[in-house]
Amino acid sequence: MNFEKARRLVADLVRVNERYARDGHYRNDVRERLGRTASRVDVGVARRERDRAPRAARPYEGLVETSLALAGIRTADREPEVVLVVDELRDGAAFAGVQTALAVAIALGDRLGRRVRVVMVRWTTPGNSAAAAEALVADRFPGTRVDGRPGVRVVRREDVLDTVFGTQDTWLATHWKTAHPLDVAATAGVVDRERVVYLVQDYEPGFSAWSTDYAVAASTYRAGFRMLVNSEPLRRYLADVEGIDVAPTATFAPHLDVDLLERVAAARRPVAEDGGVVRVLFYGRPSKHRNLFRLGVAALRIAVQELAEDGLRVEFHSAGEQHADVDLDGGVGAVKLVSHGTMPWDDYFRFIASTGVVLSLQHSPHPSHPPFDGAISGARVVTNEFRGTRAGLHPNLQAVPTDARSLGLAVADAVRRAAAEGPTGFVPLADGALGGPLDAAVDALGTALDTAAPDTAAPGAAPETEEQDR
Repeated sequence: MNFEKARRLVADLVRVNERYARDGHYRNDVRERLGRTASRVDVGVARRERDRAPRAARPYEGLVETSLALAGIRTADREPEVVLVVDELRDGAAFAGVQTALAVAIALGDRLGRRVRVVMVRWTTPGNSAAAAEALVADRFPGTRVDGRPGVRVVRREDVLDTVFGTQDTWLATHWKTAHPLDVAATAGVVDRERVVYLVQDYEPGFSAWSTDYAVAASTYRAGFRMLVNSEPLRRYLADVEGIDVAPTATFAPHLDVDLLERVAAARRPVAEDGGVVRVLFYGRPSKHRNLFRLGVAALRIAVQELAEDGLRVEFHSAGEQHADVDLDGGVGAVKLVSHGTMPWDDYFRFIASTGVVLSLQHSPHPSHPPFDGAISGARVVTNEFRGTRAGLHPNLQAVPTDARSLGLAVADAVRRAAAEGPTGFVPLADGALGGPLDAAVDALGTALDTAAPDTAAPGAAPETEEQDR
């Protein structure tokens, strides 16, 4: 390497470090990209997965890091279980999607009278043992404990090939990177495709740029699995974009704690009784691109300009992910977006009660929780429209075009209304607006599985061996 090339590399490294230190958006982008490759690949296990994979599965090697994770499993004629497949179960990363997946698996296990087993297909990170994951499930769902001990068994990816599964197990996929290895396993004949349920919680191809990942994610919707869809807007979007007809009976609404939101509504006070301040809460997550953080900041800056002559006292707050406070008034520094990061559950709802306006963005068809936490409890909420999936969902929810000016003007209007009229009071969702009850959807699924043709051992399934059943 010559001196000039070395000098340029050092200069580039300095610039990158300087930007990383001062630019929160860039820092979060780097962290997210590093996070995708942070888990350690167990080369020995990956080699065993390849060697154990049936011939029909081997072309998929390397397509996705999870492609062969389940293709070499051992099956035997044994008491069937519900097997939930997740990326990982880790304290601090088990958010709403994972919580819902666990709830569905446990409800389906109860409906079918089966035990639940969880398989993690992401390479295990340090400290994330199967025992820790089992304890997490037992803490979230105390009713699953047996004799005071965790009753849901968890299998790490590194232990999958040493575990014996049932030929009539019902498998539950929860994310495209778990649906894809089940598709490969079904193609290889070790899993019965008719006994795979795909819990779809968002349009996940959109989480990746147009690429191999995008194409593989989209292909999982055409894998022939039974589908269970989280929210009516997402069901309609799958029909419009992918041509997939999922029955309304296989669709359920996201869980919202309506009783808690009614108490939040009762705790709200008119602006005049709350120091004369209108508080705006922005659901700000810079590392999650679908939450449109930078667009939301631009919208808030437009709202600040629009409200400059109104004489209103307005505060701007951010929750969801920690970031540096953001200047909103063009360098004057008098108006800032103050970050509160990830707030504890009780603190979040206490803060919602003091918030008159919520700006919550999501560039995907699945409705997130924060807009409805605000709208149902009496706040004015602004969100972005997404192909007609948000309009008319709630009277306190205004869905506008996804551009900074439209969003900013809507926030300014919501602030004026909150100042003039105060909170609306408790306004529950209309029945069926986001889908039916989860229990009803799981019951319909259980009935469909009960009435399916009796299974025999999956073609090509390996007999039980002397390997340890973990």
